[in-house]
Amino acid sequence: MSGRISNRSVVGGVRDAAAGGSSDDKDNPNEFDALYADSQNSSAPNTSPILLANFGMRCQRLRDFFSLKHCVRWMVFVLTWLQLGSVMNCVDVFSFSMVYMEKNSSIAAEAGLDDIYIYTLEEKSSLISAMAIGSLIGMYPQNNLMQKYGPRYVLTVASFLCATITAFMPWALDTHYHVALVFRIIQGILYSADFGVVGYVVSKWAPISETGISLAALSGFTAARAVIQLPLAGWTTSNIGWRPIYYILSVILVISTVIWFLLYRDDPEEHFLVTRVEVQTITGGRITDHKKDKKTPYREVLSEKSVWAVWFAGFADIFASFVFLVYGAQYYEYLGMDIQANAWLNSMKGYLFIGVRVIAGLASDRIHFLPEKSKLRLFNTISLQVPAFFLVLVVLMPREHPYLHVVCITFYQASFGFNCGGFYKGAALISRQFSYFVIGYIQLFKSLATLLEPVLFSLFVLPGSEGAELSWTSYFLIHAMTLTVANTVYVIFARSEPADFVLNADLELSKPQLPCETSIN
Repeated sequence: MSGRISNRSVVGGVRDAAAGGSSDDKDNPNEFDALYADSQNSSAPNTSPILLANFGMRCQRLRDFFSLKHCVRWMVFVLTWLQLGSVMNCVDVFSFSMVYMEKNSSIAAEAGLDDIYIYTLEEKSSLISAMAIGSLIGMYPQNNLMQKYGPRYVLTVASFLCATITAFMPWALDTHYHVALVFRIIQGILYSADFGVVGYVVSKWAPISETGISLAALSGFTAARAVIQLPLAGWTTSNIGWRPIYYILSVILVISTVIWFLLYRDDPEEHFLVTRVEVQTITGGRITDHKKDKKTPYREVLSEKSVWAVWFAGFADIFASFVFLVYGAQYYEYLGMDIQANAWLNSMKGYLFIGVRVIAGLASDRIHFLPEKSKLRLFNTISLQVPAFFLVLVVLMPREHPYLHVVCITFYQASFGFNCGGFYKGAALISRQFSYFVIGYIQLFKSLATLLEPVLFSLFVLPGSEGAELSWTSYFLIHAMTLTVANTVYVIFARSEPADFVLNADLELSKPQLPCETSIN
């Protein structure tokens, strides 16, 4: 009788272990060793529970190995960074290739290919703005779709479509301006949810104590331009022309999309590699809300001053970083540098930006001797006011020493890496579960900056063929002033605690249910 009871206990325990339903800890491999010892002491000859226990123990150890010791979230952050960066590369490569399109097309025309369209400077600038128009069109529906279905499916579909459009982009550019204009607008629509994905993934996967480094990893996806796009673009443009870079980047996007779809989940609890320990680390013991129809309190968000301070800082950050992200190739050409130097110097800024961003993210989370609000103000000042200082230095540097310009521009771009501990982190802290909206709508101001940038460039730089130095000076000083004003506004209205719309939403979710609300009729 006792032997039967022991066997039943072993079988029941093994079933619980295999189902992951232990009342203590589903991630404890010692449980299987205990089951094995019990089965050895049992008088029953049945060995199937022992085999099942050994098999379960091996599966558990294999799972622990692939779970990266409760750090799956970092794999998710890296893969999301690569995915968003791959999408951005396909959309953004035009800003590099347009500098050399006219030369390449002229050479092709001399070879007898007269059907290739040659663009004016105004048409090239309008194609940059076309992407921003598409982003404005697609941002609201994309964010709504993502809120309803999650970014896994929405971003995957958008990425495959973006890869297809990018592969046909050289054909569109060679055909006619109006064809290329339509393609660029479609690219902008497909690219419009990038910051919304950042906000969603941070709100679902990042513990509060790791918000800074998580945002450093995710919002820094623009650095993929330096790691992937520019070295490839520099080599292909110098050796085989500008067209192949579009094909290469579209293939990279397809590969990264497949990997991301297989290994990403919208909720940590749904991921097959995430352990209970890591779920508890991510949630911090808080109750997660799984309701798909949760509504965003738009009126309350739009009436919050700290949110507008975040958005203004985001606008200034993107507006100023576009100076060299979009027109850096033109400026280096103005300084007299060739294509390869142009690409690699732009790339060098990106590598430094990544390093600074990681350091800033870690410092934002690990520094404890300053209040959180003081850290937000400090990091935001470094990320906005310091670049304004370096931009003024670029204005003062003589053109005869181009590498002094390169040094200042490099530090200028690197300083933006501190924004993960400034307004980005501030956005996540004040909006919490609504980060997908507050961080996502930085995309709106990014699109506005993209629309405004070609206009300013056309007004100040293009007419300055004889007074180019004065033209670039005026162009740079406008951005330096914008950075200064935006940082001042953020320092005044910065907030580290959850905003009122978050607190009100939490109170609504935790409101006790009244007896009259539990009718069974």
